Amino acid sequence: MTEQQYYWFAARTRDKQEFGIRDSLEKLGLEYYLPTRYVIRQLKYRKKRVEVPVIRNLIFIRADKQTACDVPNQHRIPIFFLKDLSTRAMLVVPDKQMRDFMHVMSLNPDSVRFDEVPLSVGARVQVTEGEFCGVEGELLTTSNRSYVVIRLDGILTASIKVLKEHLRVIES
Repeated sequence: MTEQQYYWFAARTRDKQEFGIRDSLEKLGLEYYLPTRYVIRQLKYRKKRVEVPVIRNLIFIRADKQTACDVPNQHRIPIFFLKDLSTRAMLVVPDKQMRDFMHVMSLNPDSVRFDEVPLSVGARVQVTEGEFCGVEGELLTTSNRSYVVIRLDGILTASIKVLKEHLRVIES
């Protein structure tokens, strides 16, 4: 990891602090990604459309290593970077994985199923047709349904339902 290169870092937040941290990162001019969706909440006498995070207590920050370290230490933003268990260094999400994840979340976050436990390893596939065209992941088949699993290594996995005809095996 070089000091001047930009990476995606995954960070945990305290409970229900995602939007406050998002606002603080905007004020600092840092690039971030917080997957959200809108839900209808029933208030006392009316319904209200509310933005909620798709994944609780998790935000992604794109910065160089020094800037990322400055966020909680110098700017006092209460985040905790996830660590790679093998190297004990800050966990870096590869750009391709992050782009695929953001693409899937931008289309329809309600159709994505999340598993924080990594799933069994399958064949590497690429979606060739439909709204998820270009997304790469691992093939998972359960109950005669095909899913493409997108992994953010060490953080979570997201799976999308795709027809088998729309998949192409990627050679290693």
